[in-house]
Amino acid sequence: MSEVTVTIFDRDYRLAVSSGEEELLKDCARQVDEQMQTVRAAGRVIANDQIAVLTALEFAYESKKKEDEAKDGNPAAAPAQTPDAAQPAPAAQPAQASEDAEALKEIRALCRLCEDALYRDVKIGTIGSLF
Repeated sequence: MSEVTVTIFDRDYRLAVSSGEEELLKDCARQVDEQMQTVRAAGRVIANDQIAVLTALEFAYESKKKEDEAKDGNPAAAPAQTPDAAQPAPAAQPAQASEDAEALKEIRALCRLCEDALYRDVKIGTIGSLF
């Protein structure tokens, strides 16, 4: 187990992470930070707690959408394709399903890390200083 410090929405978080997953966590934190900055830049939401909730909802929505598409075996939102393009090479489907499953696994792991970090903050009374 090692520790990584990430910056999300101009705030540093020191998180415990399994050895070898440091870069994954940093990349996920970067994605969360970018999405929060995007929500803030849109200008419709200015409260930090609302920005955090909308960002979490966006990631949960995308994760659920990918999960449902993986279960169905074909993306529901895929544009119409020509018959040749609609039939992927036989090896492509299992690889894509494997990549989707791995991405979902990584998203769930990040969610658990975020929940653990937030729980620790609430437990020690520092979460109020975020907002």
